[in-house]
Amino acid sequence: GDSSAAGHGNLYSQSYTAVLQQTVQAHFEALGIHFEAKNYGMGNYNSAPELALCMNEIFGDDIDVLMWDFASLQPSSEPVHKSVLWAHRAGIHPTRPILFYYDSIGERFLKLQEFDGIGSVLMNADALQ
Repeated sequence: GDSSAAGHGNLYSQSYTAVLQQTVQAHFEALGIHFEAKNYGMGNYNSAPELALCMNEIFGDDIDVLMWDFASLQPSSEPVHKSVLWAHRAGIHPTRPILFYYDSIGERFLKLQEFDGIGSVLMNADALQ
């Protein structure tokens, strides 16, 4: 994600990734599953083309979940094709990660819903404000 995912302006322990790690790690360990959240948030980056086309090189080969905050960095006026490229590349990653995206319901959301076989969850930015 972008600078908000990286935790800019907050303590690292308040970033999405750190809160996720603190919230679910004990539950996964109780099931015998190792859980490790990695924060790859980078300020001032869009979801494409760099991040979308270099997912293995940036995130590695073992991805279970990917999250992107489309609401803050990529306003609705930005071309939707960048978001679609990101989601498509994530969807064809060998581990088939579940996609979480934070955004408003709009054109980007509708385009991402067209993909078959990709697990995705929308966190509606409008409803959370």
